[in-house]
Amino acid sequence: MEVCNHFDILLEALTCLGRRAAGRDWNAMAQRIAQQSNLPSAELLEVLGVLQHLTDELDLLCPLEEPLLKELFGDLEGFPHNTIGSASRAFFLLYPILDQYQGDPAEFARLAAARDGEQVAWGIASIFEEDLPASRRLSPQQYLDLILSLAVPDSTRMALLALSRNYAQVTIRAMDCLTPVLDYLTGHQPLMEQTARPFLQSCAQTPPEQFFAQLSRMTPESNVTYLVYPFLFGADTVLTLPLSDGRVRFYCGVLRRELQNLVSGSNSAQDQVCEIYRLLGDPTRFYILCYLRGHNAYVQELSHQFGLSRNTIHHHMNKLMDCGLVHCMVHGNRMYYSLDQERMQLFLKRQKLLFDQR
Repeated sequence: MEVCNHFDILLEALTCLGRRAAGRDWNAMAQRIAQQSNLPSAELLEVLGVLQHLTDELDLLCPLEEPLLKELFGDLEGFPHNTIGSASRAFFLLYPILDQYQGDPAEFARLAAARDGEQVAWGIASIFEEDLPASRRLSPQQYLDLILSLAVPDSTRMALLALSRNYAQVTIRAMDCLTPVLDYLTGHQPLMEQTARPFLQSCAQTPPEQFFAQLSRMTPESNVTYLVYPFLFGADTVLTLPLSDGRVRFYCGVLRRELQNLVSGSNSAQDQVCEIYRLLGDPTRFYILCYLRGHNAYVQELSHQFGLSRNTIHHHMNKLMDCGLVHCMVHGNRMYYSLDQERMQLFLKRQKLLFDQR
């Protein structure tokens, strides 16, 4: 695991406009924090203050008409809900090639628009599909078959098919919107890096296995190099980006650990058992959990087993990982899920303590 002390500015800009399109401001997070019984740390409040300041300035300096903002940076219907716009047209086109951004928005826009259609189709598909050709290309027929297999509204299928044809135009329009945000964030990198310093120090002092277990419940592969980047505007989010050279970028929200500790520390054992009951009240999640008792499974396998789209499986697995009953491991382009036996035994023990009066 290698800790990178700088931000991926293009991802931060994408996320900034994605949050704006989703109508997510930092007041909502501050209100959730205020509802916890534990007091937030001074560091957490300081990061929220910086994020609010940067966001307020960007809203004034980089205004966008609402229709354009929603069109390019708003999530397409039918994908699991998120707060950072990771199911938007701009994200589909630009996230897979983040590593190619070298600080010049105009040059990157030309490079991104000059890709051929098969490369673009593979990149779009990589956002919601792990089992893709190692060539990092998808033929028009392969892409069509994949899009038609998604359990999303017809309007979203049409949007994804149109995106694979009109990618050059959409890329240039998205970069026109992102360029002033990129310029602003580039000028404020010292402040951003100062804000992330406690998080980075914590990362450097944490053994890799413990780091991944705490922050993503993902089991890292021993033969893969993970590049850990701080993620400011996705403060409570983790994302992974497999690179063509076999390394994996791991973007980790700078507040994720603090928020997890705050929430887990304020819930009693009774509250935690109740939350797991609530999550397993969904029959699909319950049957998936039962299916994982005997073996690990990857997304496409679960999709076939339960007759659900891959993005729906992702949605359920994220819920199960949030409550700690499932963890995942990335192997190549596949993400394998398995039952967390230790957490399951803890859950069963807590049930027994709550209801066994002997």
